[in-house]
Amino acid sequence: MYTSLFLDLDNTLLDFQKAEAVAIKKVLISHNLPHSEKDIKTYSAINLSYWKRFERGEIPKSAIFEGRFATLLEYFGTTGDIESISKQYFEELSEGYFKVDFAEDILCYLKSRGYKLYATTNGIAQTQFKRIKNSKIEPFFDAVFVSENVGHQKPKKEYFECVINNIEEKDRSKMLIIGDSQSSDILGGLNSGIDTCWYNPENETAKYPSKYEISSLLAIKTLL
Repeated sequence: MYTSLFLDLDNTLLDFQKAEAVAIKKVLISHNLPHSEKDIKTYSAINLSYWKRFERGEIPKSAIFEGRFATLLEYFGTTGDIESISKQYFEELSEGYFKVDFAEDILCYLKSRGYKLYATTNGIAQTQFKRIKNSKIEPFFDAVFVSENVGHQKPKKEYFECVINNIEEKDRSKMLIIGDSQSSDILGGLNSGIDTCWYNPENETAKYPSKYEISSLLAIKTLL
């Protein structure tokens, strides 16, 4: 039924939460800032709120990178070199290439079945390409589409239009989006008329309907 699979990266194939936690802890220690587990979770919540605002079109992407650290320093009740903190964070995050359980197994399986595999991800191109390369999953993909290079981010229809314009398959009924994010992957599929498979390991409640739902990447083998 499907020929072309659009695979999300963060928290679908690569463990972004772990990469984020490792990166921010190193940065906070380096700048003599609080770095307890609570502080790390606070940063994660702040960062997520900025990206959600960006997805909704409320702020430009440029407002994320230093804004999240300005908010974090405000939470700490202190000041710091926000530009330096932001730069170091990007460097540390690009080194975070922890894979989600069974990610490589399922990529091997899908490739062996003859599917065209495309990485479809929001984020910073330099960071994402380095993480893909270092995690050794790059060879599985026929192409990688990072929102910064595309010029649009998921869930916008324009993002997926750009992807479709740059792949062989043109029949949307033969495409499937696989990802963990309701607000970018699943909504993106609805916006673009493409079937979706929601990776939901935490058994969360769906906000948007998807054609398939799985709690483990290995379950993809029962679908494809």
